[in-house]
Amino acid sequence: MAGIVRIDETKFSLKPHIEKIYEDERLRIVLFYLKSGSVIDLHTSSSTVITTVLKGKGNFFIEDRESVEVLETGDSLIYLPNEPHGFEAIEDMVVQTVITPSPIQKVKI
Repeated sequence: MAGIVRIDETKFSLKPHIEKIYEDERLRIVLFYLKSGSVIDLHTSSSTVITTVLKGKGNFFIEDRESVEVLETGDSLIYLPNEPHGFEAIEDMVVQTVITPSPIQKVKI
């Protein structure tokens, strides 16, 4: 069944708010709410990560904190598997990430 997801500005706080809004074996979708100056540190994923700024503006790190692209509302950036990435809000920002395939940990029995 279809579901509606709306930006909820009450989720902005001093620390970044991270909300997984969907996950199956093919993909994971996550929303990040960041106040101006908040940072998601550099990290990697074994999957492709597609980031889209839904609201605001931020610095998006590619490989390291010196390689930066500024993205604004409506802009997207695609990170390849195992490529270090992270971001910092220049102004209050909501970012959606689509991670594919989903990095769900399967338990072996």
